[in-house]
Amino acid sequence: MAMQEIFIPIQNDQIQADLYGDFHDLTKSTIIMAHGLGGEKQCGLTEFAKFYEEMEFNVCVFDHRGFGQSTGKVKHLVDKHSQLQDWNAVIEYLNQQFQITKQQIILWGYSFSGAHALTLASNDHFKGVIANFPHTDGLASLTLYPKKYLLPATAIAIQDLVLASFGKIKTMPVVAKDRFAILAGKDCYDGYWSIVPKEKQWDNAVPARIVATIGLYRPTTVAHKIQSDTLVMGAAKDSLIPISATRKMAKKIKSSQYIELQCGHFDLFHEPHKSQILECHTLFLKHLR
Repeated sequence: MAMQEIFIPIQNDQIQADLYGDFHDLTKSTIIMAHGLGGEKQCGLTEFAKFYEEMEFNVCVFDHRGFGQSTGKVKHLVDKHSQLQDWNAVIEYLNQQFQITKQQIILWGYSFSGAHALTLASNDHFKGVIANFPHTDGLASLTLYPKKYLLPATAIAIQDLVLASFGKIKTMPVVAKDRFAILAGKDCYDGYWSIVPKEKQWDNAVPARIVATIGLYRPTTVAHKIQSDTLVMGAAKDSLIPISATRKMAKKIKSSQYIELQCGHFDLFHEPHKSQILECHTLFLKHLR
């Protein structure tokens, strides 16, 4: 079936989402997908959505508020609380419009949205969770941030938090050649731009306040509460997320499969690792049926 564009109301804004499949067929499970920090669904998620649709799953892929065509009071705001609200709004919409229950939903996240999928699953029972190279422990991730930039970045983040009370923002680049950015791994600049379509104008900037709050986002502390079948994909060469933290978190999930690949954080979208990852996803999804 043709992809359908929809808008989901949330407070005074709208979340733009793409639907793949037949959502009136209640025999099918539904995969909900969203991108990582600063990302939009056009940056690599469409091919994954089409792949799952061919596997006879329904797929809903959306952009968080402030990204893509989704509206938002603060453009490109990266905030765990508001983005978790976005996920819950999508889940509620699918239930109201198509009678899709949480037990029919598979949460799919990558990087920062992987943290959202894990956090949501710690509070409710879903059919399954696929967490690709997920943000697992903000404190652990801060140990990989360039030490010479940590204080200057924190100072800018505090400025942004102060300005927020006046309705203003102070941004930082998502990635930068000199690594003074939100994502400061050695491979992040080339890696991130490699997933941005050439025809797309991607705004490489987000409010800096995320630097001051990301260390407190630690899904590893609630992973033991997850009851859903969960597939955790780890990247051994991840420059943003310590692989030791990913391994530790995965062990806490009661019903989990952990698969580790010798790849980097952005190799989810590139061959040969993309095919290997999709093969792992395929086996996991078949197991859920």
